[in-house]
Amino acid sequence: MDAPAAPPAAPPAEPIDKPADQMTTDELAAAVRYHNWRYFALADPIISDYAFDALTRRLTALAPEHPALAELTAAGGGGERVFHDTPMLSLDKAYDEATVHKWADAFEGPIVESPKIDGVAASLKYDADGRLVQAVTRGDGARGEVFTANARFIAAIPQRIGAGPVEVRGEVYQPLSVFRERFAADFSNPRNTTAGAIKQKEAERTAAYGLLFFTYAVLGREFETVTERMAWAEAHGLPVVPCALMDKGDVQAGYDAWLAKRAALDFEIDGVVYTADRIAEHARLGATAHHPRYAIAYKFQGDSGTSTIERIEWSVSRSGAITPIAVIAPIELSGAMVSRCSLHNLAILAQLGASPGAQVTATRRGGVIPHIESVVTPGPEPAEVPALCPVSGHATEQVGDVLMCSEPHHCPAAMLGTLEHFTKSAEIDGFGPKIMAQLLEHGLVREPADFYRLTVDDLQRLERLGRKSAQNLVDNVAGARTLPLARFLRSLGIESLGAVAADKLAEAFKTIDGVLGASVDEIAQVHGLGELTGRLIVHGLATRRELIANLREFVTIEAFTAPAAVIANDSPVSGRSFVFTGKLASMDRKAAQEMVKARGGETPSGVSRTLDFLVIGDDGSALLSGGAMSSKHKKAEQLVAEGAGIRIISETEFRAMCGEGRDTPPTP
Repeated sequence: MDAPAAPPAAPPAEPIDKPADQMTTDELAAAVRYHNWRYFALADPIISDYAFDALTRRLTALAPEHPALAELTAAGGGGERVFHDTPMLSLDKAYDEATVHKWADAFEGPIVESPKIDGVAASLKYDADGRLVQAVTRGDGARGEVFTANARFIAAIPQRIGAGPVEVRGEVYQPLSVFRERFAADFSNPRNTTAGAIKQKEAERTAAYGLLFFTYAVLGREFETVTERMAWAEAHGLPVVPCALMDKGDVQAGYDAWLAKRAALDFEIDGVVYTADRIAEHARLGATAHHPRYAIAYKFQGDSGTSTIERIEWSVSRSGAITPIAVIAPIELSGAMVSRCSLHNLAILAQLGASPGAQVTATRRGGVIPHIESVVTPGPEPAEVPALCPVSGHATEQVGDVLMCSEPHHCPAAMLGTLEHFTKSAEIDGFGPKIMAQLLEHGLVREPADFYRLTVDDLQRLERLGRKSAQNLVDNVAGARTLPLARFLRSLGIESLGAVAADKLAEAFKTIDGVLGASVDEIAQVHGLGELTGRLIVHGLATRRELIANLREFVTIEAFTAPAAVIANDSPVSGRSFVFTGKLASMDRKAAQEMVKARGGETPSGVSRTLDFLVIGDDGSALLSGGAMSSKHKKAEQLVAEGAGIRIISETEFRAMCGEGRDTPPTP
């Protein structure tokens, strides 16, 4: 039998061992890649799901467009990849009852409860005659891997349902009894066995794995409730995940019941999923770029132990949110020494009654900050909430459950996060953490517009930065003086305004002034965003009016234009992804991206393992004239060394692929 995909020839470097909130963006990316590799390639994870979720959440907060996040995929790669009509988003996660109750307070009506199956998420499409015509894994949420031929040999997947057209979403899994009896000697766990089974080159061999399927969603038909939707699926012969309708107050009892019977189940679960029953509430709540707001996964927890809080520290984020961190006497949990525990926000801090000197129960979340589960013995005095921001010294204020710096645009910690986010989103290379810290220290950059004011003489004041390097940075900034509307919106660092929402806003309102003039209701009506996202975006834009105005002095924000029609389905560009780096000699980067899209290709924002081509601009190219390698070029070289199939080509070779030059195109 075939095993799941083999690990890369050169594994990712083992990450640095320190708490996630102390890691740089590069360190977080290294940790995400390493633990993702151990999970999917080796089937040998060494941290918990929570630990991995925490790493990805932290990286998402610091660098939402980082290539490491785009590499996360549930079922590997190698086969034909296609885009989902509607993205298959991840679920937001909770690890305590309070978080679930806070989530449930956002909507009306009962909740549907179901176990979170630990398998491979998949989409099944049935045509107008009810025949199965396509099966695709979730992949990265936007694009998955086709396994239609293999799905024909999974008996639990109906080949015809007598109704259509519909899309059915669910989880492919291997029963524990089958795994233990026939596969445990060769594979590490049922999930990885499943991932390998649906990628068999000889599709009929998939039948030997005894896979099953649970339906959890149906798209393409109108339903008023999730309960009605699941009843329809069951009536049409689809195997439905076990589910129950309950009141909001019963979620903990439901969670406890599933936890108690977990060991007796014939399938693996790693938590319980709660979903708002009323479909109208789904539309109202909408989704972020990463998860729907109408559902949440209450995950099972890890090892616990007792310790004492030595002190409480306060950590300042990019948004100016100030988060309490409990520093505890070191204890060993699940084989690791931990000394820092998240207290989340003021409400959780008060609810727990955590304070210095308190004896607490901590639950380990792997190699990142653990969670304080409860206070066993209170401390002598309540925790002191700082009246001043610990970084900037400005007054603090409470906004909901969150303590905020009242002047986040003048707080060094928040400013640093904002600046790092802007350069990554605007694709301005070269401004790493050390350079960014020096820019702030010297007062050269305090807001994104200041990057466009930098001169070579300014930058030469920085430690170990010569004139040539300074000129490269100035040139990199100059290359970002024209930004597409969606990318400009992403660069602002507004909550809920990630890549998906930015693309939707650009398409709906066309210009930056159109977006700035949009009301909450108008944004909420944009497909998939919803009222809450509308409010967050409008508030975020309002608080950044001055920042946006200053940027517009230097940046041309391109209005949205519909993608050009594909001009050649048989083009070597069609169906492949291209990222550009360096200075292009014959066109600007935007024009190059449009050439790709016009020929049916894709232009992702960063370099990842799934990238097909990295194009190096001919002007000062490291390929042609010994110029310096950009960070994207270095990243691509590293991924190639690890076994990725990225082709690194020159601008001239790219133009030849597009039929714009006389050279012979490289073989795709």
